[in-house]
Amino acid sequence: MPQKLTADEYSKLQEVLGFKDELIEGERVFSPLAKFQHGVVIDNLESVLKGQFSDMVVVREIGWQFRSIEGLDSVPGPDLMVIPKDDYLRAARSSGYFEGRPHFVIEVISPSERKPRRLQKVGLYLEAGTDAVVEVDYTKRRVVIHRPEREIAEVVKDFIIWPFNAELADIFRNLD
Repeated sequence: MPQKLTADEYSKLQEVLGFKDELIEGERVFSPLAKFQHGVVIDNLESVLKGQFSDMVVVREIGWQFRSIEGLDSVPGPDLMVIPKDDYLRAARSSGYFEGRPHFVIEVISPSERKPRRLQKVGLYLEAGTDAVVEVDYTKRRVVIHRPEREIAEVVKDFIIWPFNAELADIFRNLD
């Protein structure tokens, strides 16, 4: 079994061009760069969120450092996070990763992403204290909302009312 990396060790590794690079429970994980549709959905979501959260900051693809219950470091890069302004300013002044608690996290699901890894990250995000994890699947045109207090995720096919408000048509705009 390979040795698990710490966040500090991970931060010193050479960047690998052409891949998204994350640390998940001490394991360096590479995935292919996103396709254009993925970016369109992120742009649409970012626009919706910035209009609703003036008291928070919407950040895109930023490393979020935290430690699991098992003591393993993770530095995933969620597609979007909505974070408190104070945490944003603290992270902006640091030379490291974001280390606060996001209000919620959004992951846009890529067709190449494996379900077990996706669900592992959802579990880690919830364990790290976020209020919700929103998975957006542009191939199925649906949104799945995970909350720590609910065992079953909510599947949304028309309108999101929490943790933000949006019609799915606005999220998937320009894809047809």
